[in-house]
Amino acid sequence: MFDQWYAGQQETSLGWLRQIHRHPEVGYEEVRTSAMVARLLTEFGYEVETGIGGTGVVGTLHGAEASAANPGRCIAFRAELDALPMTEKADVDYASEVPGKFHGCGHDGHTTTALTAAAYLAQHRDFDGTVRFIFQTAEELLTGARAMIADGLFDRFPCDEVYALHNVPGLPVGHVGIPATAALASADNIDITIRAVGAHGSMPHTGTDAIAAGANFITSVQHAATRLADARDAGVISFGLFSGGTVRNVLSDEARIEGTMRTSAEGVRDRLAQLLVDAARATELMFGVEIEIDVVKVAPVTLNHATTVSAVVASATRVLGAERVIENARGIMASEDFSEMSARVPGTFFFVGQDGHMPHHPEFVFDPNIIPVGAAIFADLARTRTSKTLNSH
Repeated sequence: MFDQWYAGQQETSLGWLRQIHRHPEVGYEEVRTSAMVARLLTEFGYEVETGIGGTGVVGTLHGAEASAANPGRCIAFRAELDALPMTEKADVDYASEVPGKFHGCGHDGHTTTALTAAAYLAQHRDFDGTVRFIFQTAEELLTGARAMIADGLFDRFPCDEVYALHNVPGLPVGHVGIPATAALASADNIDITIRAVGAHGSMPHTGTDAIAAGANFITSVQHAATRLADARDAGVISFGLFSGGTVRNVLSDEARIEGTMRTSAEGVRDRLAQLLVDAARATELMFGVEIEIDVVKVAPVTLNHATTVSAVVASATRVLGAERVIENARGIMASEDFSEMSARVPGTFFFVGQDGHMPHHPEFVFDPNIIPVGAAIFADLARTRTSKTLNSH
């Protein structure tokens, strides 16, 4: 039924994709995009609330026998509104018209997928309960979900389950991968300042060396991290900035290091955070410097829930056939603040395969052919997971 409906819907959905892609907006600035989403949801017949957590939008639709007073089971689907602050180099005829901004992660496609599912459900209200579509601000900043939750997202719009998807180059095109537990890694920011006593490079014994201390810190952390946690648990510490000094023959009195830490298990996350602190204290003793270290937790591990994982597997199998469904798919070490939502409401984050460059590459292009894959799965989840029979178990 969905495929037949989408044949007549396809050009409209592609028009939405092109419009969003041409006018990218970064986190908390998605004014045009959220207005477009709100207008379309209203036209579909949804109850629409805007300005949640800044520019977030929630659309609510009751099934044929449900109402605000008797909503039944409520299932939510989340999509992201924001783009990246980067220049597009992809060869598409609907390229970004905003210099330095680009939908380089596929959020334009995810929003279009959710809108397509929302349109289908509005025309096929043969489900028992209530569906909500959550269009989230500032996912790329990993703060938008928290902002919407702080603004009462799940208090004002309660739901029983929440689902989200993401395109993933590397999976076979149109196949769906569903991790059984950790879908995405946690994200933490590492900020380090090393203070020393400057000296002439020919007389290092008269001072202390911030750069040497920093180099030792980095190498010791990288080595120790491989021995601290079970090798079967993923943990990555990467330092992307190391700066200090002014000229070649003077020992710098200060150095800055910035990095990121990603893990697939909360226990590993805590142990690696303590390792960073311990390594800083050891470096202070060894090099006679002072180190200020700050490890800021940004987003937790995105953990899928067993019940909702089974629901996605069942829906994807009905929609695509078992041969295009990858159970127990491997998670990836990227991070997503959908984790903030699934930590509060049972949910699952799954992947839809496509070809091409990975997200955040300047030539990335979201594959429009996978829009009906995700939308059909969302629609099937809406029908099956709001069923009254689930309440009787």
